[in-house]
Amino acid sequence: MRVYVIRHGESESNRNGLWTGWLDAPLTDKGRDDAAAVSAVISGVSFEKIYASDLKRAKSTASIAIPGCKYELRRELREINVGDLAGNPLDSINSEEKKEIQKSGYSVFGGESKADFEKRIRSFIEELEGDCVENVAVFSHAGWLRGLLDIVVGCILPREKILCKNCAVGVFEYDGALWKLHSWINID
Repeated sequence: MRVYVIRHGESESNRNGLWTGWLDAPLTDKGRDDAAAVSAVISGVSFEKIYASDLKRAKSTASIAIPGCKYELRRELREINVGDLAGNPLDSINSEEKKEIQKSGYSVFGGESKADFEKRIRSFIEELEGDCVENVAVFSHAGWLRGLLDIVVGCILPREKILCKNCAVGVFEYDGALWKLHSWINID
């Protein structure tokens, strides 16, 4: 099975440099263009199942990238909950707080812990493991895509070393026993 995890297009929060998390930020014009561009990357793939986060930016990206598609909304595909940081500028926290977030998540801000977020991702991919399908599309968020990458490679990769642009596509393979990273595509 191949699972294509697609980050949503640029949202208003992305454009404005804000923490987003579970904020339901819509796509910008550029975000809609991003979604149309990713359509060309995945156009030759026939998807047996399509899932999307229940947040606007992911749903809109799915609808643009695969016009007329029927997708299943899944809450567990949401971005990590950043708690009270949502809607604040990305530079509103200091370097010590950033280190704490990288280590344990956003529970200190009333959001989701890293462990709970990972559990949410693992639960979804374990569900996929039981499916007998060839290709799956998942429209989600940067944190979710990076979290899956960490699970698949077996270690936490430094975020500053992973270029994950809007509408990045991570393609993962599951052979019935092992998950592998197949490819990583950033849309320019």
